[in-house]
Amino acid sequence: MNKRLWGFSLASLLLGAGIGATLVLWLPAQSPSKSPLLKSPSAPVQTKTAKPRILYWANPMNPKIHATHPMKDNMGMAYIPVYAHAPAASATGLTVDSRMVQQLGVRVVAVQRRRIGRVLTTVGTVAEDENRVYTVTPRFSGWITNLAVRAVGDPVAAGSVLARVYSPEVYSAEQEYLLVQASGPDKDATSEELRAAATERLRLLGLSSTEIAALRRSGVAQRQVPVYAPISGVVQKLPIHQGGYLSSQSNMMEIANLDRVWVQVALYGYQLPWVHIGDRVELRSEEFPGKIWKGRLSFLYPTQNPQSRTVTARLSFANPERTLRPGMYVTAQVWTQAHKVLAVPDSAILRTVQGNFVMLYQADGHFLPAQVQAGATADGWTAIPQGLHAGERVVNNAQFLLYSESQFQSVRARMLGGNLSSKHTAPSKAEIPSPAAATRKTSSAESMAGMHMGGDGHD
Repeated sequence: MNKRLWGFSLASLLLGAGIGATLVLWLPAQSPSKSPLLKSPSAPVQTKTAKPRILYWANPMNPKIHATHPMKDNMGMAYIPVYAHAPAASATGLTVDSRMVQQLGVRVVAVQRRRIGRVLTTVGTVAEDENRVYTVTPRFSGWITNLAVRAVGDPVAAGSVLARVYSPEVYSAEQEYLLVQASGPDKDATSEELRAAATERLRLLGLSSTEIAALRRSGVAQRQVPVYAPISGVVQKLPIHQGGYLSSQSNMMEIANLDRVWVQVALYGYQLPWVHIGDRVELRSEEFPGKIWKGRLSFLYPTQNPQSRTVTARLSFANPERTLRPGMYVTAQVWTQAHKVLAVPDSAILRTVQGNFVMLYQADGHFLPAQVQAGATADGWTAIPQGLHAGERVVNNAQFLLYSESQFQSVRARMLGGNLSSKHTAPSKAEIPSPAAATRKTSSAESMAGMHMGGDGHD
């Protein structure tokens, strides 16, 4: 038994010695480049890129929450690694490759100089044109024997009889005139002066030349003197009634012609620099849907209402159909005079709680958000008084996605103190993701592009 054990041990020792000798003789003969174990001293040494040291992982929504290992928050968003000694990252703007620009359908338009005027919308009240209001006041005293107009609002025509008045004063003047006329055709100076004085007295009492000529032909003094309407219109005021007494110191009635009316509108102080006399105005009323009245701004009152802090503007409109009635409420649009200013399409402006922004397009697919001041809007274009220069190009489509992504990257850069640029270092082979992982990463980035992260809350 012992002999057989010693024999097996000796055979094993000899076999191991033979294998070792064979390896010693075979390895030196191999090429250094092909040897898996030995390398030539002259072969270049491949240095491995040192992986940045991770300090901790930060919550993407709240950078104050840290973790010592990779994890996800309650929303399923992965924590972001924060590296030590990473260079600061530039968070100005956004760079998108040309293929993604085409997929998003990004369109750019140049900032242009266009003639744009402001359209001011306000409310107003219809009023009678005070230039077309006439007060009927007789030049004599008497009693009203026949009143043709009995109520306010009655229409009257120019030249129609408003009332007939018995006036002893006029009746006495007419008799004197007839006596002078009946004295004979004397040509002496005294007779001519008497005739002229009698005629002038009748004129001063309000009788027209036609009425005086009719009196001379008839030779009979009229006990009732007619009072005629000076203009066509409607009666606005009627302080007298049938049988009442008139005097030369009281008004008989007030007549307003409504063929043209005024509209009084209120303008605020910041709107006044845009408004000028003669600006085009369009008027609308809920009582007449679809109907538009066109007129002009005719006057700006020099005083300001101390309660509402507004200035009254007077608009003038033709009203041949009498559809605009005094006291009616209307909506007015004042089209101010156009000025040549820098403008962009309305769709290019992003209106946020932080202000108005546009996405500037720069070279090599770089987009930069720029805050602008929006002005007047007309025909689909908005004036930009401040924030842009002529010739610059802005995004006119898909700008919300670009703006949201730039805001998100800016927020991340501020939250993590500029440690995001470590992602641009050359990755080792162990860090290269698989195609499936790369696809998931791209989809995640695209889904975040539409989110507004609200960067001001983290400053």
